[in-house]
Amino acid sequence: MSVDRTACPGQPFAQPGAGVLAPSRTLRFWLDPANLAARLEQAGPVVPTRTGPATAFQINDPALLRKVGTDEDTFRFWGPDPSLRDFNEDGVVGLEGAAHRERRALMRPAFTASRLTALGPSVQACTRRLLADLPTDRPLDMRVEMSRLACGLLVSCLLNSELAPDTLSKIATARSTLSGGMFWRYALAPWPWVPVPRRRACRRALAELDEAVRQVRARHRPDPDSGDLVSLLEAAAPGNPHVVQRDIRALLIAGMETSASTLAWACYELGRNPHYQQALREEADASPDSSRLHAHQLPLATAFVQEVTRLHGIPFLVRRTRHQTSQGGVQIPAGAVVTLPLGALRRDRNRYRDPDVFDPQRWLPHAEPPPAPTALLAYGLGPRYCPGAAAADAMLPVALATLAGSRTLRPARPGRKIGVSLELTPTPKGLTMYATPCEPRLADTGPAPDTNSDSVSGSGATSTEKGHT
Repeated sequence: MSVDRTACPGQPFAQPGAGVLAPSRTLRFWLDPANLAARLEQAGPVVPTRTGPATAFQINDPALLRKVGTDEDTFRFWGPDPSLRDFNEDGVVGLEGAAHRERRALMRPAFTASRLTALGPSVQACTRRLLADLPTDRPLDMRVEMSRLACGLLVSCLLNSELAPDTLSKIATARSTLSGGMFWRYALAPWPWVPVPRRRACRRALAELDEAVRQVRARHRPDPDSGDLVSLLEAAAPGNPHVVQRDIRALLIAGMETSASTLAWACYELGRNPHYQQALREEADASPDSSRLHAHQLPLATAFVQEVTRLHGIPFLVRRTRHQTSQGGVQIPAGAVVTLPLGALRRDRNRYRDPDVFDPQRWLPHAEPPPAPTALLAYGLGPRYCPGAAAADAMLPVALATLAGSRTLRPARPGRKIGVSLELTPTPKGLTMYATPCEPRLADTGPAPDTNSDSVSGSGATSTEKGHT
């Protein structure tokens, strides 16, 4: 499959630098949202689809999709599935019903508007610190590096802790193994006789994850009001460290997953559309205090993240029926797989103009027609909506602006085909890029000085890389 995305309107076409997407032929139907979008217009509200030895039921009607996605009494979410017990260990991701709602309510004070608004400067400082360690003389695997960045931001800014550099690097590498292992374990659960790949690798990755959780607790810096996430979890389970351990473990897995994928795809699009790197730098420099960025000051960075989510977000959600049910006039048996094609809805031509074109400008405040961010469904829907979604919205634009202001990204192998990984949140596979420090930018000194004048205004050079040293 080739996906040809052009530069945004008003800009010259930029030859795709990071290559075209090439997902697995056998999974093209699921990993190609454009293909799903084309079929969506021709299909009924519920379409049975053959997937290996079983039949999955795809929900095509948007209203029915929301109904299925929010009905916990009829449909089981993937997290609590018994096949994933090794990964979730009954943490918040693996709970259901009242237990799940109680854990979400417990964490809610850590995501208040006042706390999230104050995240910007700490995200910026942490991003600069993590980017300072990136080599400049060799290509980087952006899937791993953005996993490292996402994990570092999660631990530092939301969990108020730190990881040893080698532990952070191990977790960044293990994220793909854990995500892929969960994908295959869940996908093959109905057929236990089929061998699940990467079992040993998953066990090693889980051991590294447990070491990271121990470090998070040992290095935790509680807020004065004890309203931070780890403090809330420990206060709810005094004398029971295992409960706190399993919740932090679940939060590390879930919190890293979507952010790492979004940042990796953002690097992919920056490589294909390099003019946006300069535009993001200029936006950050124009903020009232470029050393203390906040997401609400970065409309272009926020729009860029939203457009990355639209084109590269989770292509579909999965549910399993608890019992036989009828949806859209179609009988669905108990235990059947039901898919919700979010990627197809994000490319619906009735919702988006030129839906296959990467165009962050469609999300700017005064864009016409104004799209609805809620239609992205970036963090799920219903009672399983990600509790940290607001935190991600506050952190990712700042991290992206800081990345664009600190490093210039360019593909290591222009024109190379980029694969789509088989993980819970698909990420670009084989995306290698150089991340060189940005050239110092000259300050705007206004009109050119009169060369006949005795006084000549100078221009100071600034560089976001100075923050790294």
